[in-house]
Amino acid sequence: IYIHNNFKNVFLLLIIAVFLNGCKKDDMLNVENLSAVTSTATWSTKSSADLFLNDVYAGLPDMYSEVFDPFENWSDNSMCGFSWAPSATVIAQMATTLNSGSDVGVGWTGTSGQNWMKWQELYGSIRKCNVFLQGVKGSTTLPADYSKLRIGEARTLRAFFYQNLWMTYGRVPVITVPDDLKSQGDAIFHPQSSSAEVFAFLVKELDSAIAELPANAGNNGKGRITQGAALTLKGWVQLYYASALNNPSNDVARWAAAAETNKKVMSLAYSLFPQYNGLFYTPGNNNNEGIMYRQYLGPKQGSNTVGLQGPNSIGPAPTWLSWGGVNPTQELVDDYAMSNGKAITDAGSGYDPLNPYKNREPRFYQSILYNGSTFNGMIFTSGMNYGNNPLDKSDANDYTNTGYAMKKMLDTTVNIFQSGASSQNYYFFRYAEVLLNYAEAQNEAVGPDASVYSALDQLRTRAGIPTVSSVYPGLSKETMRTVIRRERRVELAFENKRYWDLLRWKTAEVNLNKTLRAMQVQVSGGNTTYTIVDAARGKRTFNAGRNYILPIPVDALSQNKSMTQNPNYQ
Repeated sequence: IYIHNNFKNVFLLLIIAVFLNGCKKDDMLNVENLSAVTSTATWSTKSSADLFLNDVYAGLPDMYSEVFDPFENWSDNSMCGFSWAPSATVIAQMATTLNSGSDVGVGWTGTSGQNWMKWQELYGSIRKCNVFLQGVKGSTTLPADYSKLRIGEARTLRAFFYQNLWMTYGRVPVITVPDDLKSQGDAIFHPQSSSAEVFAFLVKELDSAIAELPANAGNNGKGRITQGAALTLKGWVQLYYASALNNPSNDVARWAAAAETNKKVMSLAYSLFPQYNGLFYTPGNNNNEGIMYRQYLGPKQGSNTVGLQGPNSIGPAPTWLSWGGVNPTQELVDDYAMSNGKAITDAGSGYDPLNPYKNREPRFYQSILYNGSTFNGMIFTSGMNYGNNPLDKSDANDYTNTGYAMKKMLDTTVNIFQSGASSQNYYFFRYAEVLLNYAEAQNEAVGPDASVYSALDQLRTRAGIPTVSSVYPGLSKETMRTVIRRERRVELAFENKRYWDLLRWKTAEVNLNKTLRAMQVQVSGGNTTYTIVDAARGKRTFNAGRNYILPIPVDALSQNKSMTQNPNYQ
């Protein structure tokens, strides 16, 4: 989905042109108000309607442009390298810092990447969807096949925006028509629907979209919403609803429903891109793994992730390289398997704490910068009192607080210091996640049958390590659950998925209620020692009584008196 930042300007120019061409010299004050989005002209042709829908696509979260502090830093996978970021100042201590007046995501745009949960922006995009759907359905000139296709796209986009609200806030108003204060008055102030009601709306909405969208064979939508995208979103929503947060009684039917939907996606001819690391760079954009993604076009409308989230400095000089916005934690590093496919805690894994980075799986080397590794042709060192990116144990500067830096997704073939240089895709959903979603849902529904092993084996084969079938045959449901969660964490690292997983599994109260860890490296007389220590600013707090959903922004509550604040934020 290549998002042109000037779509709004193009749309306004179109409206102005129609206005001027339609005016008579002596009738200037009697023309229809063509500046209104409900103008008949907007819905008269495919091209003009597409301009409006393109603007809706532009509302998809922009997770690459000017994102210093990505959403992953909310989780236990990483932390921000500098102290002023929202993930460090608010989210790290969310048990005490979040209250009824906290507008999480309001004003936190580029510098934090919290585009997922911005209440006002999400409802703004939903309104655009509602306007588009009403306009296209009411058009007498648009071709029927075009209308059906675009309605399916708009419904899916609307569901995507709503699922972000649902996961973040739980109870939210469901609005499906464009409200108008002048004609409706206070009726535009909708009460909240329950979490279960929002889920039911999402499934119904996506079922309608799936019926309206043509079947697709893999990633052939050229960036637009496809039936596969609608099915994948539905399967994810069902998985979230089946998990412990929303399913305390563990209704197995919910797991079965999620497995069934994800299995349907698996029949649509998607496949894994051959190289794991190559998928995330511009040359890998044309792949059959992407399902729903946002496209970028460098150098003017591209990504500058490498200059913001990579290592702070590197090389013998050292050379300043990046803001260092993502510092992977020792907890994440420990979940990467060995090259023989075993966890580092397994008997016979070969893990050596005196040489902890030897014989690890390929995804580790493709994703994590550690002491002695290379980046952009230079050595990354993070030892105490030496090297080009020394561990900042006292949080005195912007160097790494964990001894690690992110490597995955950082395109060093572009001008690192040029804003918007890279054209790499950002994936909201890719086929690897579908395989993981299916494996988890199927395991919880019926246990670790052959199809569960098969889904995981595909990921491990692509990663270049022995399969789960060969390393862990005959697992119980409980042990397979551990394997799936570890595989999910590693495969989707830095893709802004981990926080939602911790919420839905109800493990945030454990994983985000402790001090995250770092690796301290010291060199003396040619000997290198590795000691796991608490990370500077690594303390995390999480209140299980309220933090599984966030407080509704105070501005939204003050505008809409029909809503109430979420529990325990009063």
